[in-house]
Formats: sequence, structure tokens, C-alpha cells
Amino acid sequence: MNLKEFYKSKTTTLYLGIFIAILVVIIGGCVLFPSVFYDQWIWKYYWGPVVADATGGTASHNGVMANEGYTIESEITYGIILIIALYFIYKLLKKLEIKVDWKFALALMPYILFGPVSRVLEDTEYFSEPFVYWFISPLIYLQIAVYALFFLLLGYYLEKKYKKPKITVNRVLFSGGLICLLPSLFLIGSWLLGYRWNDTTGVSFNVFLIVAGITSLIVGLVYLVARKYKSNEKIAVYSNPLNLAMLMGHLVDGLTSYISIKDPFNFGLHYAEKHPASNTLLNIWGPLFPITKFILIMVVIYMFDVLYKDELKNHITLVNLLKIGIIILGFSPGLRDLLRVTMGV
Repeated sequence: MNLKEFYKSKTTTLYLGIFIAILVVIIGGCVLFPSVFYDQWIWKYYWGPVVADATGGTASHNGVMANEGYTIESEITYGIILIIALYFIYKLLKKLEIKVDWKFALALMPYILFGPVSRVLEDTEYFSEPFVYWFISPLIYLQIAVYALFFLLLGYYLEKKYKKPKITVNRVLFSGGLICLLPSLFLIGSWLLGYRWNDTTGVSFNVFLIVAGITSLIVGLVYLVARKYKSNEKIAVYSNPLNLAMLMGHLVDGLTSYISIKDPFNFGLHYAEKHPASNTLLNIWGPLFPITKFILIMVVIYMFDVLYKDELKNHITLVNLLKIGIIILGFSPGLRDLLRVTMGV
């Protein structure tokens, strides 16, 4: 058996072995060299920022300070983990023969919303320790992944077992997501209607309306242009619902960050950016951040659906899964920030 044949036959074992080896090195390092592995690495770049977020901005462990927010190290690490996770999710969906399309994305929408909505509840200090840690990234995303995976497999089982048209993976997945989402939506609604358990700078819908309005206007214009020139395949792709959802999610993120941090309308907002890359763009010129996001998404759509269309035509599941991941990366921080500003927390 050559190396290629061994890889194909032992893929799962190989990946599991690599994961266990990494885990052993990390645990062993924390036990044998705690000041290096835990204090100066795990605490400083990963766990410390989570604790700092839960306790008000800063936290200290053995003299090592940690601030809430992301670091370059954590963003790179989480990015790598996300890529690996998407790969295994892709393999699972292919194995289960689940179609990844716009309907599947809609079925995931409650989970996409659950992240930022529950995250805002943490901002209002609704949760207490240690439960609060589960509602701070990246643990909130792990929590969502567990819920989504559970209802995905449940939906697959029910669809295969009962073979009834009314029972589908997407419907079970969507229903499970609503079960997770509705309690958080109820609490958000209660806050907006006056039942508040913490201080607020005041409920304000001005930023919400501005962001929603500008986002709808831009996305609407893109859709109308794409439909007008639908005979041109290079332009028509921009009317695809998944593509428009990507654009909408990142416009919400970009515009909310710009308006809440730079406060161009003089609303008296005092927010700060946690991500180093976006903070750099905002400091260069406030509107540069949403403009950059708009351009990047337009380019991504062009690359997926036009430039490499032929090369990717046999990998539609992977392409659409990547698009859903991009939607999440936009909507999750964007909606959380927008709700924070609206709720005054």
C-alpha cells in the first residue's frame, strides 16, 4: 500500500490522530510549562479575552493582562478552525446527500440570528458566571454548531424513517433553530418595550433605521441592475438570493461599525472596534470599511459565479457552504452591533 492509498483508507484515523496529538501537546505544555503555554499563550490570546469580555474589559492571571476583543493570533487561529470545520461539514453534507442551496440557508437563518441576538443579551449582563462564557465568542459559535448539527441529524433521521413530504431536513432544522432563537427574541423585545434588567443609554432606533435603510437601498439597487441585465450572465449572478444575503450581511456589519464608531450623524455614540483589521480601515477613513466590504463581496461573487464558474460547477455544495459561511461572518457581528446600539448597551 502506497502513501496515497493509505491516506484514502485511513483518512478519519489520520485526522483523529493529528487532533489528539495537538491536544496532548497543548495539555502537556499547560501541565509542564504553565507559565509559557497557559499564561503567555492560551490565557493571553484566547481565554483571557473571553473572561475580560465577561467581567468588563480587562482581566489578569498571574500578572498577565488580557483585554476583551480579538488579537491577531486569535483571529488567525479561529480562521483556521473555521476552514477546517467547513471542510468536515462539507464532507458530512455530501455523505448525507443534503442539498446546500438557498432553502438550506433559510433553514439555518434562526441559528445565524441566534448568535448575535443572544450575544447582545450577554452585553446587557443578563447571564451570570460561569454561564455567561457560553455567550461570548468563540464559545457561542460552538454552542450554535452543536444545536444546528443536532437538528440536522435529527431531520435527516426523521426524513429517512417516515418518508413523508412534510418532514424534511430543512423543516426540522428551521424548527429547531426557532426553538433556540425565540426565548432570546422575547427578551430583546421585553428590553425594547421597557422591561430592563440593567442600565441603558437609551433605546434608539435611529441607527437601526439608517443602517437598514442604506443596506436595503444598496442591495435593492444591485438586485434591480442584475435583473435589468439578466441576459448578461456576468451581471445576472448578482440577483442570486445567496449572493444578495452575503452582500446584505456585510453591509450591515460595515455600516453599523462606521456609524456607531465614527458617529458621522453626531448621535453621541461612543463605541470601539475589536477587530484589528477593520479598526485600521476605520482609522484611515470611516466610510472605507463598508466600502471595502462591499467591493470584497462583489469580487467574491464574481470569482465564485463567473470567473471560476466552470471549475466549480462540480463543487456547488462546497461553494454554497462557503457562501453561507460568508453570510454568517457578516450578519453575526453586524447584527450584534446594530442591536447593541439600538438597545443602548
